[in-house]
Order: sequence, then structure tokens, then C-alpha cells
Amino acid sequence: MHTLPPLIALILTGGLLLLALISLLFSYYMSRRYLGGMLGALKGSNYFAGWATYLPHLGWHPRYLMFAKLRGMMFWPGPGIRRGIISPDDVRNFPPQYKRLLKTQNVLDGVIIVWGTFVYLLIKL
Repeated sequence: MHTLPPLIALILTGGLLLLALISLLFSYYMSRRYLGGMLGALKGSNYFAGWATYLPHLGWHPRYLMFAKLRGMMFWPGPGIRRGIISPDDVRNFPPQYKRLLKTQNVLDGVIIVWGTFVYLLIKL
């Protein structure tokens, strides 16, 4: 059985951890810098419009969680539309610059998942 050299395993695992840290920091940055604008673009969605009024008074953790919820709703809006959490018009008219940022975060998370799977398979096999 062939094993991966420890240095290569460390580099692959360290790269994965670095990407995960970058993803967390990018989400934090977007929750601090762009969340207000994103919530403002969702005026037809009562759930998100209500949160926009409390946003200036929230700490980092609730902002981070709200960003995660918004990101999930924009990535897969069907269930949120059916439950009345998000308006289909808001999804359609969401500003492209915010869509690009959310897509960047989703791609980064996809890369982390694929890389993690690859590293796991390399180390275990």
C-alpha cells in the first residue's frame, strides 16, 4: 500500500484549512460590508425587511447568521418562496453585484468541499 509523504499531506491539509479560513473571513467581511445593501434589496420579503431595521444594533454573530440565511435563500430560493420568506420578485431583481459576491462565496465553498474530499481520499487510500 502506498502512503502519501507527510509533507505533501501537511501541505494539502494546510491548504484546505487556509481555504476554510478565507471562506469564513470572506463571509464575515460580506456580512459587515454588504449585508445592509442586500437586505435593502429584499424590500418585498417581510422576513428580511424586518431584519434590516435591527441591523445597525446587531453584533457580529447575528449578522453572520443573517448573511448565511440570505445566502442560502438566494442560492436555493424555491423553498423560501413557497414558505413566504422571500419574494420571487426580490430574487429576480436582486442586484447583480451582490449576486456576484454570493456566487463567489458559493464557488469558494464548493472548492473547499471538492478539495476536502480529494485530500481525504488521498490520505485514506
